[in-house]
Amino acid sequence: MRPSLASQLITCTLVYSVTTQIDFAFRYIQWDALITELGRAGWRKTDIARALAVPLTTIASWESGNHEPRYSSGEALLLLHQAVFGSEYTINRITYFKKCAIKAPAAAGQ
Repeated sequence: MRPSLASQLITCTLVYSVTTQIDFAFRYIQWDALITELGRAGWRKTDIARALAVPLTTIASWESGNHEPRYSSGEALLLLHQAVFGSEYTINRITYFKKCAIKAPAAAGQ
């Protein structure tokens, strides 16, 4: 059974909203925090890796802060986070990460 047109439009709007926020603040995102939150929601690292089609070592590297995801993998992680927690929560997290990144340099210089 195909989703209704209204359902498809809502889904597209939510994805657009989240991806617009992703474009806006991609470099500020705390990837380790997103992975930790997914873990607290019951997602094992192997589940996350499988969902994103990346090796488990890649998830571990993002979580440890050694590497950041490529754009497509980061977007996929954020969309997974959105699917688990909802668009509003994910967008709020992105906004929070950006605010923290902007405040951090000013606080460090004082």
